[in-house]
Amino acid sequence: MTRLRFASLAAAAFVLSGQTAPPKYAVGQIWEYRNRPQDAGSLLKVQQIADFGRDKVYHLSIIGVHFATPGISGVLPHIPVSETTLDASVTHLSSADTDFPTTALQEGIAEWQKAKGGIFTIPMSQIMDIVDDQTGRRQATAEAEVVGI
Repeated sequence: MTRLRFASLAAAAFVLSGQTAPPKYAVGQIWEYRNRPQDAGSLLKVQQIADFGRDKVYHLSIIGVHFATPGISGVLPHIPVSETTLDASVTHLSSADTDFPTTALQEGIAEWQKAKGGIFTIPMSQIMDIVDDQTGRRQATAEAEVVGI
């Protein structure tokens, strides 16, 4: 029996058994993803998964981000995304045993819940561009207020 035919029969048996496939994403997984060139080596971690209407929201933390604004930490402690975002972004599970933030994560999730926030449905590299742009704008506004402009 060829491997392909065996694999097809095994898949059919699995479906007929009524069992569901294990989820693609699980809490605690660390993934490499299609990042921006300046974020090479950046990793994301699935910190929490919750229901979001008929869908799921994946609460992530990201480390190794290089923001354009000087002095901004290379950590994004909380970002809520869809499964579509993960599917379009992750490349493979990482074997890295790296620490990710947790305190700011819980604060971020609480703030997101209080605001009845939405979720990102675009690839991670685009999300990082948006966050980078917004961070730069906030810092420029804060500097203008200090100077009195």
